Amino acid sequence: MPLLAPADRRILRELLVRGGSAEIGEIGAAVFLNSQAVQASLGTLQHSGIATPAGSVPGLRGTRWALTPHGFEVGPSLVGNDPAGVPEGVEAPTGADPAQGWGYPWRPPKTEAPLYADGLSRRARRVADRAVISAVGRPRERWRGGRAIAVILLLAATIGVGFVAVGALRVTEITISGITASSILRPSELEGSVLEFTVSGGDLATAQMLLDGLPVSGVQRYEDRIVWQVPGLTEGFHEVTLDVNRRFFGIERAAISFTLDGTPPVVDLPEVHDPVPLGEPLVLAGPIEAGVSLQIGDQVLDTSTGSFSLTLPGPPGGPLAVRAADAAGNTTEFDIIVPIGYPHTTGVHVSAAAWDHDGLRSGIVDLIAQGRINTVQLDLKDESGYIGHTTSIPLARQIGASKELFDLRTAIDELHDMGVRVIGRIVAFRDPTLTRYAVSTGNLDWVLQTPDGRPLSNYNGFSNFNNDTVRKYNLDIAAEAAAAGIDDILWDYMRRPEGDLAGMRIPGWDGGDPSPIIVSFLAESGRMLREMQVFHGVSVFGISARRGQFIAQDIGAMSDHVDYVAPMVYPSHWGRGEYGVAHPEAQPYDITYASLADFQDVLAGTNTAVVPWLQDFSMRVNYGPEEVRAQIDAAADLGISDWLLWDPTVTYTTEGLPVS
Repeated sequence: MPLLAPADRRILRELLVRGGSAEIGEIGAAVFLNSQAVQASLGTLQHSGIATPAGSVPGLRGTRWALTPHGFEVGPSLVGNDPAGVPEGVEAPTGADPAQGWGYPWRPPKTEAPLYADGLSRRARRVADRAVISAVGRPRERWRGGRAIAVILLLAATIGVGFVAVGALRVTEITISGITASSILRPSELEGSVLEFTVSGGDLATAQMLLDGLPVSGVQRYEDRIVWQVPGLTEGFHEVTLDVNRRFFGIERAAISFTLDGTPPVVDLPEVHDPVPLGEPLVLAGPIEAGVSLQIGDQVLDTSTGSFSLTLPGPPGGPLAVRAADAAGNTTEFDIIVPIGYPHTTGVHVSAAAWDHDGLRSGIVDLIAQGRINTVQLDLKDESGYIGHTTSIPLARQIGASKELFDLRTAIDELHDMGVRVIGRIVAFRDPTLTRYAVSTGNLDWVLQTPDGRPLSNYNGFSNFNNDTVRKYNLDIAAEAAAAGIDDILWDYMRRPEGDLAGMRIPGWDGGDPSPIIVSFLAESGRMLREMQVFHGVSVFGISARRGQFIAQDIGAMSDHVDYVAPMVYPSHWGRGEYGVAHPEAQPYDITYASLADFQDVLAGTNTAVVPWLQDFSMRVNYGPEEVRAQIDAAADLGISDWLLWDPTVTYTTEGLPVS
């Protein structure tokens, strides 16, 4: 309950004295205030829920106001400390408790109190008499015949003039600045708006503006205009009304309504969808507010029924854009990631030379026959830039990259006949063969360079992942393999070289972290491979979960465009003390568990599969069945049952591999 000013309490007391109801003229005469001041105080009491307009008799009396039930209950406590005292017969409240008087119904005594106190001065009585006459209220004494006749004639003349001037007493114009009737607005659009009511005729001084039925503050009056700057309002429907007293013709009301809406529409779709098997349709459906415009991808959907539905022939090859907009212009935009249900994978790396070698190939066939692996990773383009199989790609043949060790389609068919999947590995941007050709032909923009323009020497040449020719060359290799029946493309060296970024120049790039370029390539290849019904993965450094910026591997962004991430968590590659593991190479379980848990944390909520590269080779510590099995067990203890083994010699530790 707001505090009441002294004038407000005096008027509240007067209403209590009069049994809870009085006309403005009667109140003004009793408390010696003009009608505008009385109207303002009554507005405060109305806003507080204490008083309310009780109607009037057009042409005869002014507006009558009455206490509400709430006013009867709390009124005594609110005027108890008024210097003028409390109504006679009512016990004044004591104490300073602001809640005193709440919840206890009170009714004033039913006494026949005179309209005015007997002790008024002569001047005060004259003021009171004039107030009574202007309000045409009950006279304080019997009028003599001559005076009564004069008043009746005056009223008749006034009424006659009123009928003649009725057209001029109407509110004829409402000028609205910034708001259109029945409009739907955002809060930012309402800010600073001004409502202007132009009044032709009527008593502008007593005109009352209401917002949703309650008086407003801050109203400014200028001759025939009432102006109100609209404050911040709650969301929902609002109506602003202006009531103008037209004396003999009652109240003229003008109104303007609008709806405030700052809440974006809700689209009941997850940002990361559950995995959908490759080749199966994707159904996106749900409820939505009727009339909201909704676009998913490049399709505009019908929402007139309060729901939507979209069926795609298969999961998209990357994020699917969603945009919804309501009538107020509020928008909701996000991307849906639809991961593929990646199949269970236990596989080993096989180079092109190994597949061409009878002895090494027979070792791989034995692992398949024993049920220890269900996937073979076969190199398509390796670290030297050579393509081991016969290729028809013009640039590959032009630069001498094709070694023609085997026919790709024949190899894929043979492995499929054995019941295993085939992953085609492409070493993308580490490419000495392409680099040598580019330098010899003057195409230096195909390669990464030193700041002074010389080819970067890292890895004997690193191609420019920002160059369209280089990107197309790698995509062509993937597309050719997909056409030959490959199940999966796994990109390697999908990064920049290690080292200080300031020590290398990327032609066509204006500097800064080049991670977005790498991600854009994966987005392009993902779209292509999804249309060809081929799985899509990327090999990444073991440190990339938290330190990918050092090699332009943004794992979170990459995961939006691939079906799985293959972190190379080889124990031999970790420094001592990493993840709190004292000697990672000698503690394969501990370092594998810790590093893969970090990747799971980074990829949480993406539904992107994790297929780690594990170590089956020896460096400073000899690796055998126990060390290999320890890594597989560490992954399994995290719920990761997929893995790929790496041995550059393609001779795997059979005893360390479980039989599925």
